Amino acid sequence: MKLTKLLLLLISSVLLAFNTYATDTNATDHVDYILQHDSSLGKISAISWIKVGQLPNPDSFVTSIGISAAYSGFIGNYLIVAGGANFPNGHPFFEQGKKQFYSDIFVFDTQNDSVNLVAHGHLPIKAGHGATLVVDNSLYLIGGKNNDQAFDSIIKLTLDINNNPTTDVVDHLPFTWHSGAAAWQNGNIYIFAGEQDGMVNNQVCQYSLASKSCVNSEIIPAVPGANRTDFPAIHHQGKFYIFGGLNLLADKDNYVHTDAYAFDFNNQDWTTLAPITFNKQPFSVSGGGAAVMNNDQLVLLGGVNRTIFNEAVFQLSTKTNGALAAFKQQYFSLSEQDINFSRQQMIYHINQNKWSALNNKVPFSGGAGPLTITQRENKIYWISGEIKPVIRTPNIYQGTVMLSN
Repeated sequence: MKLTKLLLLLISSVLLAFNTYATDTNATDHVDYILQHDSSLGKISAISWIKVGQLPNPDSFVTSIGISAAYSGFIGNYLIVAGGANFPNGHPFFEQGKKQFYSDIFVFDTQNDSVNLVAHGHLPIKAGHGATLVVDNSLYLIGGKNNDQAFDSIIKLTLDINNNPTTDVVDHLPFTWHSGAAAWQNGNIYIFAGEQDGMVNNQVCQYSLASKSCVNSEIIPAVPGANRTDFPAIHHQGKFYIFGGLNLLADKDNYVHTDAYAFDFNNQDWTTLAPITFNKQPFSVSGGGAAVMNNDQLVLLGGVNRTIFNEAVFQLSTKTNGALAAFKQQYFSLSEQDINFSRQQMIYHINQNKWSALNNKVPFSGGAGPLTITQRENKIYWISGEIKPVIRTPNIYQGTVMLSN
C-alpha cells in the first residue's frame, strides 16, 4: 500500500504538478503542415496554427501563469475553460510551492480567430482532472479532484441569455473518479479507466442518469491491456478511441503505454489498434489530447517523452535521501528542450489502421499535464498546459484543419 501511494504521488511530482510563465517567440507565426508522403494513406489534410490569446488570471491573482487539467468544451461559438491547477507560490521542489486548484469559469467568444473573454463565473468545486461532455446546449463536467479529495459529481454547465455560466450538480457517480475519459452515448455517460475510489483501473461504467447506476456491467468488457490514467481519448463515428496512458505500477521502462484501442458502442466490444509509433519506434502521446482531422484521420497532440518519463518515474520511486534530492535537483533543472514534451502531430488513419506524422512540428512548445484539447468543427484549440515540469503557459492556440481536395 505504501508503494502504491508513493507511485500515485509521482504523477503529481513528475507530470501533473507544474507551473510558471513562459513566452513563445514563434507563437503568432502561421504555419501549414502536410503529412509525410505515403500513397497508401490516401488524401491528407493540413493544419494551420496561430496564437489566439491567453487565459486570464484567476480571481485573487494579478498574472496568469497557465493551468493544466482543465474542463473545457464548446456551447455554440463559446469556448468554456473551467477549473484546472498550477503552482502559484513557487516550485514544489525548490520553493516548496503547493499545487492549487481553481473554480474559475472563463467564457470566450471564438469568432474572428480570437478568444475574447465575455463572462467569468465559478464552479461549485475547485477541481481539475475530470472529463467534459457536450450534451445538447450544455456541458457535463464529470468527476475530478483537488488536493483534498476526489469527486463523484456530475455538474451541468449552461450559459444564460447574457452568456454568463450557471452550474448545477445534477447527479453523482457511484464512485469518485478522475484522470480517465468519458463519453455521452444514447443518453448514458460512459466512464473509461482512470482512478475510481482511489484505485487506478481499466473498467468501463455505462452510467444511467435514469437508474443512477452502472448498467450492463456484466457485458461491457474492460479496456484491454493494463490499468491506466492520463490517456488521450476521443468519441468519433460511434466508437471511442483510447491512446496510450500511464500506469505507475508497471515494470521499469513500461510506465508509459503506447497501445491503442477502439470501443464500439453498438457491439459493446473493443478492437486492438496498431501501437503508436514514430520512425518505427514506440511513441508516447500520454498526457496529450486528441482531435478529428476528417472522417478517417485523428490527430494526437502533445504528450510526455516516453524515455525521459519512464526514467524519471523509476528514479523517483527507487532513490532515497540524498540520492533522491540530487536527482530531483537535476531533473527539475532540465530545460524545456531536454524534457521534450511532444510537438509532433501524430495522425491515426482509421481505415488503414496506420500511424503517420506531419512533416513539421507545432510552432510552439510541446505540452502535457494533461493537455486540454478542445474542438469545434474544423478548429482545434490547444489550451494552456505544461511545457515542462513546473512550467505552464497561459497561451491558447488555434489550429485550423484544412481538408485536401
